[in-house]
Amino acid sequence: MTEREFIVVGSGAGGACVAGRLAEEGAGVLLIERGGPASPRKDAMEAVSRYYAQGGFSSALGNALLPIPTGTAVGGSTTINSGTCLRPPGRMLESWESGSGGAFRAGEFSDFVEEAWRRLKVKTAPEGTLSRSSRLILEGFHRMGHAAAPLDRCEDGCTGAGRCCFVCPTGGKMTSKKAFLDPLAGNEALALRPRTELMSIEPPVRFGEPVRVRVRSLETGESEELRCRTLVLSAGALHTPYFLRKFRLGRWREAGSGLSVHPASKLFGLFDEPVRGWEGVPQGVGLEDPEDGAIRYEGVYTPPELAAITLPLEGLRLKRWMDAYDRVATFGFMIQDESRGSVRYPFGPTPIIRYSLGERDLSRMIRAARFTAEAFFAAGARKVVLPFNIPENEPDSVDALRNADFSAVSPSRMQMMAFHPLGTCAAGRVADWDLGVCPGVFLCDGSVVPQSLGVNPQMTIYAFALRLARRLLGSRA
Repeated sequence: MTEREFIVVGSGAGGACVAGRLAEEGAGVLLIERGGPASPRKDAMEAVSRYYAQGGFSSALGNALLPIPTGTAVGGSTTINSGTCLRPPGRMLESWESGSGGAFRAGEFSDFVEEAWRRLKVKTAPEGTLSRSSRLILEGFHRMGHAAAPLDRCEDGCTGAGRCCFVCPTGGKMTSKKAFLDPLAGNEALALRPRTELMSIEPPVRFGEPVRVRVRSLETGESEELRCRTLVLSAGALHTPYFLRKFRLGRWREAGSGLSVHPASKLFGLFDEPVRGWEGVPQGVGLEDPEDGAIRYEGVYTPPELAAITLPLEGLRLKRWMDAYDRVATFGFMIQDESRGSVRYPFGPTPIIRYSLGERDLSRMIRAARFTAEAFFAAGARKVVLPFNIPENEPDSVDALRNADFSAVSPSRMQMMAFHPLGTCAAGRVADWDLGVCPGVFLCDGSVVPQSLGVNPQMTIYAFALRLARRLLGSRA
């Protein structure tokens, strides 16, 4: 039976980071990842089918259709995210410290955020790589009197190829793989097994005994029993709860509850001049709502092969927009949700996600859509498409927008997605504040984040991973 000091399951921001840090210090680490290596694809639909969980069809069941995309590749969701880096709100960290009784320290955690910031080579998106969509919306917000600005991003040599969410074609985006695994190439302390899944977990009965796990190669079908001193589950907020519930680890009955996401949507604006939205960093500009800090506005680009199936239009109206797609800009928003959902596994490891958008969150989504549309018109748009499945979703002026009646907009009539699933094994509720769930088993991914962040979470997850790695290394002494 093969034995390693550490086994880490999942190679996203949490798993790759904690595995890399442990191996840097000479600890023997086996990192297993269900997905394979990611490579760029010319067609966005092909990238989605290959590198998004369930081929991009992961969705919540509730009062609306709510796709929740996550990555399945070496690098996890960092392979298909936009690269945006935002620090967790300071007041939130202070509330975690207060709620933990001092087991979590805000100042220490902020230091780990800054370490992640350096390792990911975060920098503000340069003007030269911003997309035309970003520059237009930046102009629109400024004309409205709002201080939108380029976003901070993890990149090293970004050329603005416009494919962040479909695997960076130049290697310019800093993924968890590039930041924490690639520097260890040739280091025997780290072994990576892609296309391998975790089948079973047997925690130790007595202190000092190893954790026993069984893994299976998805290529050969062969399984193997392994032992380790410490197991770290980093399969993501939608999948890590499965292992706790399946093998009854720690507070397993609570695992999978408390799901927060960032409900999000986007608008399309038609301009007179060419926009060529496929050129430049898609998510290069951002803004916090000037009146409601629970709403954030961030750039997005939707390739035409995806826009054709996501625009809330049909027939000739859809054809007109697609015929003019080189003159179409896109911009999006997300909210810090108050609604909560859950994940359960009645049919095996594929999650059944339940989530319904509450009235307050719906109100914020409608407000954000109006505000974004106003910014498009301020930038010179001739027409916008609102993310509402109602007849009056295509205003051609600010006056038409302001006079529109959106009282018929319900969650089921919103064109939405949700990003950044968090909290299903929250620290302080399912995991302890050192991210342990039972002897020898720890968690490290978005599932441990205690509440909806309201900002892109990768820097927070990296910081949790660096914090866990330090504690695990300290326990070796």
